[in-house]
Amino acid sequence: MKSSRHSSGLSRRHVLTGLGAAVALPWLESMKLLAADIPTNTPPKRFACLFFGDGVHPPEWWSKGSGTNLELGPAFASLEPVKQKVNFIHGLAHPDNVVGGHAKGAAGILTGIQPLGGRRIQAATSLDQYLAQKLGEETVLPSLVLACERPVSGFHESGYSMMYSSHVSWSSPVSPVPAELYPSLAFDSLFESKGNRTHISVLDHVLEQLNDVSRKVSQSDRAKLDEYTTSVRDVEQRLVKLQQNAADEQDRPVTKFERPADGTPNQIDEHSQLMCDIIALAFQTDRTRFATLLLTNNLSGQVYPFLGLRQDHHNFSHNWQNKEFASITRFWVQQYAYLVKKLDSMQEGDGTVLDNSCIMLANEQWTAHSAPRVPLVLSGGLSGTLQTGRTLEYEEAKERKLSSLYLSLLDRFGTPLSHFGNADDQLVGL
Repeated sequence: MKSSRHSSGLSRRHVLTGLGAAVALPWLESMKLLAADIPTNTPPKRFACLFFGDGVHPPEWWSKGSGTNLELGPAFASLEPVKQKVNFIHGLAHPDNVVGGHAKGAAGILTGIQPLGGRRIQAATSLDQYLAQKLGEETVLPSLVLACERPVSGFHESGYSMMYSSHVSWSSPVSPVPAELYPSLAFDSLFESKGNRTHISVLDHVLEQLNDVSRKVSQSDRAKLDEYTTSVRDVEQRLVKLQQNAADEQDRPVTKFERPADGTPNQIDEHSQLMCDIIALAFQTDRTRFATLLLTNNLSGQVYPFLGLRQDHHNFSHNWQNKEFASITRFWVQQYAYLVKKLDSMQEGDGTVLDNSCIMLANEQWTAHSAPRVPLVLSGGLSGTLQTGRTLEYEEAKERKLSSLYLSLLDRFGTPLSHFGNADDQLVGL
């Protein structure tokens, strides 16, 4: 067994290695018994953003009240069990030239900047990547950038590159971060494992070390290790099944030494949940503290046969008032709720991984082609710096800039900025 030498942040974890695989343990109360170089036992703060495009179904997207009086609209029914750890934020907005229309909203959502039209690509560094650049050295992976829909090329009729419509994470004004579309490859990068070995199990490679750790920790930590290894094996087994299905479709055997030629799930519900599981494992083991997951592009071609829908996402978005689009909105909130609940089930210190995180769900528009406000939900207390269980209304507020929220979050991460997007001041009332 060896401790990571990457940084003082990772020295709080033991990293188990074997046969090309590296597995970081979750946050353990007993870690001080295992390593003498632990400077603190304070869990880290984390941020993730899940994005879906083309607007929501407004009649169901509402909440009112706070605390014990918090009531949720039908769009948020899946969040009912964890609503006291959620903030439902209504009325914040980016300028219309940042997110209005279909072509540029994804690029604008975490940057607050209007992308440049024409052939020259220019947006801005996104919130997640600014945090990764400031704090990412404390983990093996500075950030995790995932997607459930392939990026789109070419130009929109409005004159904007379609690159803006399929990237929410930007490392610089001219550089969108390539998103990993394949769950198997995201899993491999997360655990520093080799694709030709993970057909067995990354846990099998470090089983003896895991058993050694288990003998040295408290009973509650043993339960945490059991929960963690069960989660890893569950994701592994689903990836193996996915590989087998891909091989079956191509009418060829699965070999031990390759990843599937096309290892993306056929249905978006399975795809998105696998990606959420990978984010949860990444946060649980402190492999990274910053993640984005693009669930749909703008002008999305995602289809939902399991919802009984025959057309694609974008087509339904133009009938946003109908029950079909309402079911799509509820579905994406359910995927977000899946991640939030999973993080809240992971004990960490005196709370949960969710308690030390800020998990954001956002859409660039209110309805198709209309962006008077940004649909927005935040979950998690960010290590006690965010009060939760509230409805926050900004529709009638004098200042309702979404970029002001980002300034507030940056300050809570200890990386303050004087200006972000179109904002110079933090959000009042957060």
